[in-house]
Amino acid sequence: MKALLICPPLRPAVALLAENHPLAVAPLLGKTLVEYWIEALAARGATEIILLASDRPDQVRSVVGDGTRWGLRLELIPQYRELDVAEARARYQPDGAAGWLPDESIILMDHLPGQPELPLFANYAGWFAALQAWLPRAITPTRIGMHEIRPGVWVGLHAQISPSARLLAPCWIGEHALVGPGAVIGPHAVLEHRVIVEPGAHITDSLIGPETFVGRMISVQRSLVQGGTVVNWQSESCLQVPDAFMLCSLDGRRFRPPQSGVAARTLALLAMLATAPAALAVMGLSCLRGEPPVQLRLGTRPQRHARRSELQTFTYHELACAGNWLRRWPQFWSVVRGDLTWFGNRPLRPTQALALANDFERLWLAAPVGLVSLADAHGCPCSDVTDEACAHASYYAVNASWRLDWFILQRSFVRAAAAWPIRWPRRKHRGVHIPQLLPKQQG
Repeated sequence: MKALLICPPLRPAVALLAENHPLAVAPLLGKTLVEYWIEALAARGATEIILLASDRPDQVRSVVGDGTRWGLRLELIPQYRELDVAEARARYQPDGAAGWLPDESIILMDHLPGQPELPLFANYAGWFAALQAWLPRAITPTRIGMHEIRPGVWVGLHAQISPSARLLAPCWIGEHALVGPGAVIGPHAVLEHRVIVEPGAHITDSLIGPETFVGRMISVQRSLVQGGTVVNWQSESCLQVPDAFMLCSLDGRRFRPPQSGVAARTLALLAMLATAPAALAVMGLSCLRGEPPVQLRLGTRPQRHARRSELQTFTYHELACAGNWLRRWPQFWSVVRGDLTWFGNRPLRPTQALALANDFERLWLAAPVGLVSLADAHGCPCSDVTDEACAHASYYAVNASWRLDWFILQRSFVRAAAAWPIRWPRRKHRGVHIPQLLPKQQG
């Protein structure tokens, strides 16, 4: 049996919930919304699920994979915009198609399974109310280590709680959480995974997001906290706490773009040496023409959060007189240095990266910067940000694998072998002088 899930895109009423990740994979009692739905559909007998995601589908893919851990087949299809249920049914469920679940076969994930009366994204209060109602049902068969130490108090695996801390039901403490002496947790409090609560802190009617530090003697009431950001779900006011000793994020690890291993860098160096005679000949031809043999380019590195305007850049070079694959010959050295990988999306200039209009296009920056791209394999020029180039870049960002890299290598090698590696300059047309006709003077 088949089912189709529609991931919710941005919702202005709860915009802060989607600041670092799509709403479909927002933390929710140690799991994500999409995981709860997949588990529910698998329990109903679904064997194949189609997942439609328009907001950062690469992050959704990293959570759900291919569905193997649920014993089903899952296909994620990136979307340019959100589809409603009627549009999704018309596009992906043919009339009279067999094998679909008899009820709720096409689902917009704006609520938790079995709780349609509690919408998640109408406002922050609705999110918190739905989370509290879900507490008794969050212990799914696939969850390991979470146990109820007394009625209404759930504690996760490897959580460390001081004997003098007070846990007031209902409350939820996630895995690897640390609660200090004298702290009061609850009632109606949720600590997600890897939260640290210092001695004497009070948390009531609140949710503390993953990897968040709550300082000594801090009182948090009726709020959603993620790092240093506090949202009062009752008044919907927002506060940014600047002092790290009060509230801060523990996820301070700097994002490092994927880099090639030692074997890939060695192979790039050997390829550079093997093709050096052709490159030197082209550079000599450029000197004879009076042109610079090498051109400097500025590229944008991949980013963890493609919404941010702070871009990290790097430099690379191209041969001026060469065409096709030989033009990228200096970029073998960029692979050796670690600025490029063998396969990925081609580098964008900073102006091109800032001009990406939506999350679907920003997936270009979510994949490694590569020497060869999927657009090259299909013969699509990727120097400009066209719709076709964006489609190939987004597809690679979501579905990157060694099989796809092998396909790119084969197709790109065939196209490179069939193309002429030298670019001939265009001839300049000589202007034709047209004499100006003056009006005849009278008299």
